[in-house]
Amino acid sequence: MPREFARSARVAQTISRQLSSILRTQVKDPRVSKLTVTDVEVTKDLRQAKVFVTSMIEADIDINGTMSALDRATGFIRKRLAGEVDLRHCPNLVFVYDNSISEGARMSALIDQALNKG
Repeated sequence: MPREFARSARVAQTISRQLSSILRTQVKDPRVSKLTVTDVEVTKDLRQAKVFVTSMIEADIDINGTMSALDRATGFIRKRLAGEVDLRHCPNLVFVYDNSISEGARMSALIDQALNKG
């Protein structure tokens, strides 16, 4: 059992690195190319990968528009990924917007604000 975990973790790391490169260099849509891959979770059978993405430029991003553009580009991205990773089957990609960075910054600002008032 631990061997399966190690394999899925290694595959997730490989997919994360390759997807970061693909989004940055091969996707022509500027909304998508500005996204950053924060995490990848791969199922044990390596058939599906949940890809968490975020934008470091939070102020001027339309999340719904960006995610729909990413969904439209999923086939292209998956095909490029299949050429980069050495797997029998390239996993289905499910993209999820990760707002943990912006939420962390917001919480930090609230804490700072509370400490300055007290």
